[in-house]
Amino acid sequence: MKPKSVFFILLLLVFTSCSQVGTSARDNIFKNKSFVHLYFETEKECLDAQPEPDFFINCHQQLDFMKDKKVRIMLTDILWDGTYKVQGKLIILKFEPNYEIPTGEITFEIINPIRLIKTDDNNLWKKMNGNSIWK
Repeated sequence: MKPKSVFFILLLLVFTSCSQVGTSARDNIFKNKSFVHLYFETEKECLDAQPEPDFFINCHQQLDFMKDKKVRIMLTDILWDGTYKVQGKLIILKFEPNYEIPTGEITFEIINPIRLIKTDDNNLWKKMNGNSIWK
């Protein structure tokens, strides 16, 4: 091999080894996944807890990870859109400050790929399987 070729290959290796591929792969673990924090153990308990026929209280909170590091969270009955980043064992969600998220930030600790803990209240959020929160 010629010295220029060796130099080019070494330079290419240096640049590719310093890329953000590892970080992107970790972020993509959550892409298109949803997590829920249930207020009730079963759907029946939730339905039995409803105060009246014309009014429905939420049975859960939900966190949806989307493409391009976008995120959507439902804490009460409002959907908030924001962004997220994975930093070590933490997922940091960023939103415009609002009455439910006054600081504009929510942090989750990653327990494993199917369990997260919301750090401000230590509530467990579990990955949804399919379309039902009760599975």
